[in-house]
Parts: sequence; C-alpha cells; structure tokens
Amino acid sequence: MTDGAPAGPADWTPDVPVEPLDAPGHILDLVEPLRGLDIAVVDGDGSLTYDGLGERSAAIAAALRAAGTRPGDPVVVHTRLSRWAVAAMLGVLRAGARYVPIDAAFPLARRRYMATASGARLAVTEPGLPITLDGLQPIPADMDGPPGSGAHSPDTLRGPLAYTCFTSGSTGTPKGVTVSAAALAASTAARLTYYKDPVTAFLLCSSISFDSSVAGIYWTLACHGRIVIPSDRPADLAAIGRAARHHHASHLLMLPSLYSIALDGGAERFATLSAVIVAGEACPPELVRQHFAALPGTQLYNEYGPTECTVWSTVHACSPEDANLSDVPIGRPVPGTLLYVRDTAGRPMSAGGTGELCIGGPGLAESVPGPYHTGDQVSVTADGELRFHGRTDHQLKLGGVRIERTEVEQALRAHRDVFAAAVGLGLAGGRKRLVGFVIPAGTTVDSRTVRAHLVERLPAVAVPSRIEILSRFPSLPNGKLDRDALDRLAEAALAVKP
Repeated sequence: MTDGAPAGPADWTPDVPVEPLDAPGHILDLVEPLRGLDIAVVDGDGSLTYDGLGERSAAIAAALRAAGTRPGDPVVVHTRLSRWAVAAMLGVLRAGARYVPIDAAFPLARRRYMATASGARLAVTEPGLPITLDGLQPIPADMDGPPGSGAHSPDTLRGPLAYTCFTSGSTGTPKGVTVSAAALAASTAARLTYYKDPVTAFLLCSSISFDSSVAGIYWTLACHGRIVIPSDRPADLAAIGRAARHHHASHLLMLPSLYSIALDGGAERFATLSAVIVAGEACPPELVRQHFAALPGTQLYNEYGPTECTVWSTVHACSPEDANLSDVPIGRPVPGTLLYVRDTAGRPMSAGGTGELCIGGPGLAESVPGPYHTGDQVSVTADGELRFHGRTDHQLKLGGVRIERTEVEQALRAHRDVFAAAVGLGLAGGRKRLVGFVIPAGTTVDSRTVRAHLVERLPAVAVPSRIEILSRFPSLPNGKLDRDALDRLAEAALAVKP
C-alpha cells in the first residue's frame, strides 16, 4: 500500500486495546486563559510571563483580524526558535487562523518555497530578522496588547485548523500536512492523560518547522509550566545542558542520537529531569543502557508517530531490561488512538505476524480520510506492544532474497562494539551490494569481527560487503537518517578497493 493511502474494504477493528480519551474540541480550550505572573516561555534573550504571552498573542490576533484574516486562513510564522515563535503561534490560533511555521534558520530558498506553497499572504515575524519573505505582509510579533487581554480576548476565535507543517523527505519537494485544532487538542490531551508528572519546565529542542515542537509547547502551556528554549539552534548541546541545570528542567524530548551525545557530555546536568522522551528515529537498546546507567531515577520513553497523526501515536515506557533486546518496542497506542496491523490486501495479520501499521483516531491530519497507512512494518507481541521492523520501502531484493535494511541494522547493533548502525546500498561490478555503517560504542570497532558476527545471524546475501566506521550518520533537515546520502556513501565506499 502507498504511504497514507485511504482504507480499502477491510475489517477496521483495532488490533490493540484502545485507551479512552476525553479531549476538548479545540487546543485553546486546554491552554486558555493565559493569565499569571509565572514565566510561560524563556529563551536566551528574554522571557514572557503568562500575562505577557496572553497580551501579545491577543494583540497579534487583533492585528490579523484587522488585516482581513478569516477562520482557517494560513498565516506564516517566520521566526527563529524563540519566545516570539510561541507568541506568534498563539496569536494566529486566537485569530481563528492556522499557522505555518517557517524557521528563520532554514535556507532562504526552502523558506521561500514553504511560504509560497502555503498560500499565505500574511506573516507574523520576529523583531530584528534581517530577511523578510517576499510577497507576505509582515505582522510584528512583539506588539503590545491591552492589559488583561490574555485571559479572554474579544478577538479570540475558535477556527477549525491549527497548523500546517511541511514534511521533509530525501527526494521530491516537501509536502504540507494540515492538522485541525481538534486533532491538536486530542494529541495534547493524550499527553496529559498518559504522562502522570505535570510539566514544570520543558526543554524545547526542536525546530519550529517540525511537529515535534508541538508536543512541548502545548503540553507545557496546558500544565501552566515553563517552556525553556536553550538556543535558536536545536542541537546546541552546551546551551541545552546549561538551561537544564539553570531552570531545573523536568521534561525533555530529543532525537535518540542527539540524546546519546548529550549524555556523553555530562549527564549530571540533567539530574532534575523526571522524564526523557526520545522520538523521530529508532531508539537503540544501547541508549537505554546508557540512560539508566547515567540517570537511573529518570524515566525514559520511546515515542513513535507520523506527522500525519499529530506528533505521536504509540509510546513505550522503557526499562533497563530493554537494553538486552534486539530493538526497543515502540509501545502501545496513546489514549484515543486506534492501531491496525494489516497485510498488503488490508486484512488483519495473524497473531505475531508482521504487517503494515495503520493508524486511526482523533489525531489524523485533514488530508487523511480514513486509517493512515504508515508504510512501517510492525508486529504485536503477546502482551500488546508493538515492535518496529522497518519501512516497506526499505525492503531490498538481493540474490532472489527479500531483505529488510532494518534487520541488518539490528544485527549490526547487536555487536558489543557497535553503538549505532545503518545500511547503505551501492553498485559494484554491476551488482547491488550492501555496506554497513557503524558508530563505535567505544573508540573503534574491528570490521572483521563485525562481519563474522553477521555471518552467524544473517543469510549470506544480507551480510554487507564492507563495514565502514562513521562518527555520525548523514541526516535530513529534521534530524532523521538520510538514506539517500547513505546510499551515496555506500557507492563511494564500494568504489575504493579494500
């Protein structure tokens, strides 16, 4: 099935028990009134209290309404990762419109493409940005609103839509995914239901253009907590460590690969965290071991979810025992989410069988008419947890044998000297060959022992022709693994004689 294809004539009875969810119809119902002297959001240059955030967002909403914005209209939010981004997002929502977040740190050509593709005619902009986007009427994010307008402004509307994010891919042009205000409310309410510890200080380490930022912003505001923005560069680990210690951070969401580096840089900086969430790429078992060795009192969660399903769809509360598994489970459905595991004809899989994960429930994006076909291969364990087996479009056929890249990667990661692994595909002598790329768990890794390890676990055609050592893997703008770049590295490695 194609990624996101509508449901066929199948039995759409969930394959995993559903936890009920009580969610309001609009995200603003969870975060308003914006009132109080507590700090709502802080970055490296300043902060806004809840009163200040409410008044500025009300002023932005009034300005957008005066400029002719109608319910559901797209409005660009063109800022860095900063407190102004949060004020702008809320201002657009309170005007009844939907925001299109465009990170000012992105390349200019990409920003212009997103702005044009969005169809917006207005942009809420951060003060001091050196570049504006052509053709968009600017609305300053730092305008003052009347005192007390943060609680309930007469300019606040409840529009149908919340935001449009542009997903990043390795090929083609980015596509916009629009999420309704009700879906965002359901996603946030699910966090309030699942996670028992309220957010007091959330470290926001995601670009505003990626939907992972949505999790921290609205969850924190719904808890009347503090959004802490360590830097306008999401991967600035030195700034993240300083902010964690200074603000006594309680929650963190980060890519697994980045979190591992953060721990190596000094886990004591994160001692106040009650919960760490990793998402956006596969969580290696070695990271689970690393986490609990460094922060045994901090819970670790592995989240999974496509952009088309409003940030998250499943979650697994990790335990130290997960470090002994070949892969860390992606868990159970978040409250309100419906999960289906289907074969290529849309039929339910037999118990324990591997099939495509399809997702339903209140978090589906506007463009998804029925259960969302993720293109991800999963199985359901006897105790109802999902195990991830890779993408359908990462399956290869070599020597007449179907091979899943993820299977080879899991076998590589099972070697004691390998921290992380990825597999590329290249041509050598007119034949397709695999190249294994590894990041050592220590100072180095012996490629001969790794190959011997793989020969014992994989069919001969699945054993990579070469093992190459990297310090880091190539990534897409959203931080995820860039498989096209990995294939180019494989091609280059195969061109060099051993």
